[in-house]
Amino acid sequence: MKKCRGLLALCVALCLMAMLVPASALDMRASDQIYYHFIDASVSGGEIVTQFTVWGNVTMDKLGCQSITISEKRGSSWISVASFDEDDTGMSRTDGTRHSNSISWSCKSGVEYRVSVTVFAENSAEWDVISLCNKMISSNLR
Repeated sequence: MKKCRGLLALCVALCLMAMLVPASALDMRASDQIYYHFIDASVSGGEIVTQFTVWGNVTMDKLGCQSITISEKRGSSWISVASFDEDDTGMSRTDGTRHSNSISWSCKSGVEYRVSVTVFAENSAEWDVISLCNKMISSNLR
């Protein structure tokens, strides 16, 4: 009887494993147009540094960072203090498969900031965006 239960448990385990989809069969793309993206924001040397990378699935008409908004906490409110868009220098490129850059902005010591970033890729077929919203950064500079 114990041998039969063990055999049954083994059969059930094998059946369950057979139903699993291998990781290589999954669609690992970030979206229909964006193959890979990286977004980060940090404080370094008295500046908020926003880094981004976006790779298109094919050559894109335009791709890069659509927007960066930096807000400063004042009391219980967030006030926008800086913004960049896709047409600003270094934010995007045309006719390419990838774009990476770092955008810096001088910050004040002892202030809490919120950074919102959106990357994009567009071609004649479609336009896709991926956002990192509300990353909090404290500028505790010495």
